[in-house]
Amino acid sequence: MSAKAAAAQGPWLILAPHPDDETLGCGALIAAIAASGGRAHTAFVTDGAGSHPDAPGWSRTRIAGLRRTEAAAALRLLDGEAPLHLDWPDAAPPKPGDPLFERTADRLAAWCRARDIRRIAITWDGEPHCDHEAAAALADAVARRIAVRLYHYLVWGWTVADVAERVRSRRVVSIGTAAGKPQQRRAMACHRSQRGGRIVGAAENFRLPDRMLRLLDRPTTLLLEIPRAS
Repeated sequence: MSAKAAAAQGPWLILAPHPDDETLGCGALIAAIAASGGRAHTAFVTDGAGSHPDAPGWSRTRIAGLRRTEAAAALRLLDGEAPLHLDWPDAAPPKPGDPLFERTADRLAAWCRARDIRRIAITWDGEPHCDHEAAAALADAVARRIAVRLYHYLVWGWTVADVAERVRSRRVVSIGTAAGKPQQRRAMACHRSQRGGRIVGAAENFRLPDRMLRLLDRPTTLLLEIPRAS
């Protein structure tokens, strides 16, 4: 599929578990849709504050603020719309049925209706991270509330050894987004806190591994189509 065709199917919502997932998984898609005259919105599920626990001088509030600033800069480079922040606590997401989960699903569904969202792309529900799993469940809940098409994109899913076998039954949509790659690379540079050196001294100093950054070299964006919710 061409980026122009994808833009015509929108408006799109790129739902990201954390600030940086939107750029890693769909940055080129956001840029290509915008360049084709379409609209690509972004919503961040968590505040991203759990990436560097107990770093000296870095409270969760300060980390969340930094990551919000980084995301805003990245989206400006991608020509994306101003994002929505849902601000779930990083690494402690609510489950379906929890009041916070249901309120968020209602809020996001209303937000999507107001913007006439037709397509939602969210991280694969098989990603090995609790926030990614929860974000996929949230997207499914929204799709059950409103008439939208739902797709999964892979971030940490590419590190799963049997990913090809696990997604074999899914229809894969390949979108040509090579033209958006330069913007995606520049946008990824905005997420300095996730690339090491910006926040130091934490018990777990998170840094994106090189194999994840190689996602920026892919000439297409691959989406897994999810059957329409009933």
